[in-house]
Amino acid sequence: MTQAIGRLRTVHRILALLTVLVVAVALTLNLLGVLSGRQALLVFLGFEVPALILFVGATVVRFGLMRRRSLPHISALDTNTLDTNVLGGARLLDAVVAEEPLLRPVVTELRALWGLWLFITKQPQVPLGAEAFGYTRGTLGIPVAMIVVSVVELAVVHLLVPWRWLQLLLLVLTIWAVLFMLGIFAARAVHPHVVTEEDLYLRWGDRLVLTSPLSNVLSAEAVADHSPTQPAVTGEKLLLTQFHSTNVRIRFAEPVAADPPVSAKATPAGFRAREVALYVVRPNDFVAACTRETAA
Repeated sequence: MTQAIGRLRTVHRILALLTVLVVAVALTLNLLGVLSGRQALLVFLGFEVPALILFVGATVVRFGLMRRRSLPHISALDTNTLDTNVLGGARLLDAVVAEEPLLRPVVTELRALWGLWLFITKQPQVPLGAEAFGYTRGTLGIPVAMIVVSVVELAVVHLLVPWRWLQLLLLVLTIWAVLFMLGIFAARAVHPHVVTEEDLYLRWGDRLVLTSPLSNVLSAEAVADHSPTQPAVTGEKLLLTQFHSTNVRIRFAEPVAADPPVSAKATPAGFRAREVALYVVRPNDFVAACTRETAA
């Protein structure tokens, strides 16, 4: 099975490369005058269309296999949060990034737009019966400022650029960038930290950063620390905040496997967090929810 999947991956990549090369060669030869418009069209119909059909077919088969393999990795939190189709799509994106790292930027943009859609349609991803704790209040100042700057720059460029096609292209790119930026923050808004009857789930957008049973929480307290303002890893300590001071500190009896929202170079291999400093909107309520197992 593994060998078959490997061969399918190789064929899929070859077809993708062939599809791009045919278009590039036909376009280049047409621009150089080697091929007329009619000849370039014949090349497209004779070579590009069959290659594209094969590529689409290979894509459907490969992604279908990837989706089926990714479904068993759905967590209990996810099962109570979303329907299976949505979960399959989310895990499929994880599998795509794992197998095709070059597609990471595309997947990131798709996730941001999906987060924006969930925010607009008011679909917070919280399991039934769980307590949700947001961590985005007060963080919109930066994106709003960047959006204002982008709009001003677009207006200036519109006056300076004489070509209509370039004006339209810049308009589309600016709108896309603004939506992407809003989507990143929206994804965090609809994926709050969650405390269920038995477990603690710390999130960062659609990334599940850490999961721990409440019985493993050694202590949790509201403590203000004004030094960190970005996610980071220091020893066995995880900092989880952005544009804010941290206001809660959690210590675990046993270190917990974590997936910090920082670069791979900044994360030690097999990182496990013994302590987390984070920002939440309702720190006292969050502390009470995390320590109810200990209090009992």
